[in-house]
Amino acid sequence: MTDYVKGELGLDHVLWAVPDLDAGATQFTEATGVTPGNGGSHAGFGTRNSLASLGDQIYFEIISVDTTQDRYRERAQRIGELKTPEMHTFGVRGEDLEAYRDAARGLGLNASDPVGMSRMRADGVKIQWQSIYIDDPVWGDMIPFLIDWMGSQHPCETTPTGLEFVSFAVLHPKADELTEIYRSLGVRVPVRRSVSPGFMLEMDTPKGRILMV
Repeated sequence: MTDYVKGELGLDHVLWAVPDLDAGATQFTEATGVTPGNGGSHAGFGTRNSLASLGDQIYFEIISVDTTQDRYRERAQRIGELKTPEMHTFGVRGEDLEAYRDAARGLGLNASDPVGMSRMRADGVKIQWQSIYIDDPVWGDMIPFLIDWMGSQHPCETTPTGLEFVSFAVLHPKADELTEIYRSLGVRVPVRRSVSPGFMLEMDTPKGRILMV
């Protein structure tokens, strides 16, 4: 059973940040029995990724620094400082980017204008999307970015299968406060009280059910 309510701003994908993409993909394969597929580079942002489908319009993204690029955005800089992999953040899916931006700014959060991005898939198909990113000194990556795929084929349909989404939750000591922020933004993902901030993904794999935290 899924642990969130599907809707306009339901879960789109979960990001696992790793110091080295190849090593991270190998670690993921050994743990799950599924080898992620090459996603591609985010030109101008300093990152690249590998992907695996979680089924039902959700996917798992392994993200790392792309050392072939000479321009790094803030996320790439932070990932580049990692010593070990971490559950990094998550994205929710929707089409009204300006409404999400305005709602976030109304809460005092620093929200970007729509940011256009693209990457070339391994099969030569270019996919494009737009996102709203939140940069907040208090909540950090606990506030998800919003993504609009703009008609591009969703990555869950073109990446390796074999995994099945079970549940996802955000973990935070101030769970009630963060839940209210999500409610104001329309984010339909649960928050659970914990000692420290983080994320918890549960999925079924060829090697059995596993948790990533």
